[in-house]
Amino acid sequence: MEGNAQFTALLEDVLQPRDGYFAIETIQPVLVHTIEKLASIKDDAWESPALSGLAEAITSEQLVLKSLPNQKEKGIHGTHPIHGALYKLAKTQSDIAGLNDRLHLLAHIINAALHWRNDIQDLEANQGFTEQRKKRLTQTTYLKNLEAACKVARRIDAEWLEFLTPFDRPTEQLLKWCDRYQADGEKKQQESYIKELGRFLAYALNRRQPRQGYQETGSDESTQRKRRFDDDPDESWNETAISAITLPPDIDEKTKDTLRTSGLSIVEESPAAELTQNDAPIKAAEGDSSLQAVFRARSQQIFQDKAAQLLPGRWEQLSAFDLHQLMQELEQKKPPLRQWLKCVFGLLLMTGRSLDSVLDTQVIKHVEWIPKVITDQAIYVLPSEVAYWVSGIYRPENSRQLTGDWPAHMRITQNRLALPAPPMCWRLMKLKIHHIASTVNKRSVPLFPKNYREELKNELKALLSDTNRKTGSRLTAHRLGVHLFNTLNHGDADLTGACFITARVPSFGQQASLYYYAPNMKRLEQQYTRAMEAITRQCSTLPSLEAEPSDAIACATSHSDAANYVGSNLVPKTAYVKSLVANMQQQIKVAKKGARPATLFNMHNAYVAYTVAMLMFSTGYRSVRDPLPSWNNISLSRRMIVIADKTDDQQSHARFLPLTRLMVEQLQHYQRHRQGLLGRLTFFLEHQWETPFMFLDYYGNPKEVTPTRLHDQLRWIDSPPLNINRHYLHTRLKESDLSSEVVDAFMGHWDSGQEPWASYSTFCPREYQHLIASVIQPLMVQQGWKALKGAAL
Repeated sequence: MEGNAQFTALLEDVLQPRDGYFAIETIQPVLVHTIEKLASIKDDAWESPALSGLAEAITSEQLVLKSLPNQKEKGIHGTHPIHGALYKLAKTQSDIAGLNDRLHLLAHIINAALHWRNDIQDLEANQGFTEQRKKRLTQTTYLKNLEAACKVARRIDAEWLEFLTPFDRPTEQLLKWCDRYQADGEKKQQESYIKELGRFLAYALNRRQPRQGYQETGSDESTQRKRRFDDDPDESWNETAISAITLPPDIDEKTKDTLRTSGLSIVEESPAAELTQNDAPIKAAEGDSSLQAVFRARSQQIFQDKAAQLLPGRWEQLSAFDLHQLMQELEQKKPPLRQWLKCVFGLLLMTGRSLDSVLDTQVIKHVEWIPKVITDQAIYVLPSEVAYWVSGIYRPENSRQLTGDWPAHMRITQNRLALPAPPMCWRLMKLKIHHIASTVNKRSVPLFPKNYREELKNELKALLSDTNRKTGSRLTAHRLGVHLFNTLNHGDADLTGACFITARVPSFGQQASLYYYAPNMKRLEQQYTRAMEAITRQCSTLPSLEAEPSDAIACATSHSDAANYVGSNLVPKTAYVKSLVANMQQQIKVAKKGARPATLFNMHNAYVAYTVAMLMFSTGYRSVRDPLPSWNNISLSRRMIVIADKTDDQQSHARFLPLTRLMVEQLQHYQRHRQGLLGRLTFFLEHQWETPFMFLDYYGNPKEVTPTRLHDQLRWIDSPPLNINRHYLHTRLKESDLSSEVVDAFMGHWDSGQEPWASYSTFCPREYQHLIASVIQPLMVQQGWKALKGAAL
């Protein structure tokens, strides 16, 4: 009986049957074949011997399957797609072609569906996951895509099944084939089946996330709305959440999709300024009318604005005085409550997360027990010999999906970051954490009991309020939570690193740099340790006490040797960039051997593509349009170039970029090539060739350098996104210890009020040119770039 119970549980994992096992006698023969093919896939999620035993038990009638009478087929394909697909295939097996391949394909779908369900179960206890992952890890998204995949197994033509063969390979290989498939415009229905199958496998294996707007728009209330500055201010609004206010014009959805596919940040490309404001409704006090509540809220806001003007520095930041007073007041609390409050304060200062995230902290004994998918607000504390904490990495929305073969050439990044627990914070927390850890008999245990969190939150607010009233400090739970972010972002620090560590973004300016940066975790650890040492000095009750050195600096990476980077997954490896450069140089060498006009055109196109690619890897140019509208934007004598590469040539976000000597030499060669080619092709050119860079078609007609044409001419290995150059340069420049101010000016990532070329800016162009060129020149030599002469001389 126990064996039958195990077989039944395994069968339900495979079949996901409708209650009553609808028509199980009919589908039993094809079910056995499907289970055997599922066992042959040999995926780690299944035990192949157990699957083989299940097939044998069904065949030998050791496991007897019976269905309830009077059941009908209606609705089974939407609620139980796998069961419905097997029923349909069993009914039509004599009339349908390729039944064996269809069952093998369905086995891959069943395998992927188990991975998806496991991810959903892992996050059932964690309600803090992001909107993008929430869309993937919902039953609605799962069933909708599973139904579409099962429909493919039932309806796809037999000749198209042959394109998916062989099926005796891992499911990941089948996904890669679907991603590589290129539609040719014929048999659109069958092509859509391939896309639906690839989408399901990508979502199920967590290789892709549903984009915003994937699900029905009416299913959830919107948490954000947009209002333009020129809209009627008296217009009534029904929503009461956070609103984003933008300056017109904005980017349409089609342009967003194009930018995302190219590996660009949508936030960076938007020509509009975006502000965020809180639209929470005004709460009326008891006995107040609505009008009185408005007047009271206005007077409170005026008082807060005046008080903020009297504060030195930024009003949101805490000073050493504030933290010093907090520590003194904390020691006067009763011992039982004091230990809980110490844990809260220690986690707020140590993690930089919000109070709600801190109260959801989990204690865990082994890093292997942490779920595979965690959010940037999740906190796991490991009280080992060298204590540390783990959290997910903040990633901007609408990132490029990893499809095709090119991801193998990119840096491998982790979805989490482990950082050492500073000695000062660990002293505040270790008694409670060690006590909780001694009771851990499963994966993780909450540090703060759920029934005690609300009371603890009230005690915390009462302590902060009493401290402020007694000492004149400005303590709040929010300011304690953002203190680490403010400390990391002090002076000329790396704002992007602060965002990665604390999973926070500033309320002003664009943060496109998050999209392009993939730092080594060791670098973030060092940045974090310096900030925590500064906070330790601020919290010290003894003025002469120095921060204790951290011996936990190496603990975070000791558990993962495979990937020591976090952030962007579009940063190419240096060896891959070298191979791209060598491949482009070889294309020019081959094209130079011909003498016919068509061959000359091919050589010219390869030479233009090489020069533009060289410009991309030396300036960080965004491949959204022709990089240079005219020669007037280049000064070879000053080794400077002006690029306006956002959406137009209105110079709205133009930036000055220094050119290396190698790039100047290449542009000089190209200029002579262009002049010589114009003289030789006078009869071929039908239009005036005005812009510096132009491709030529088979008949010698000039064509603008668009991203599509550039992609076709470059023919990079495995066809990665064009804008990997920006990810590569941003990361390598910061790894070369250039200041964040210089890198942001080079990449165009400055915040509002930090424009390097504004009227009152003290940014030095000569120093900027020297610093950038001294790093870019060795990088280009390392990658193998050479100044090549054209053939039209």
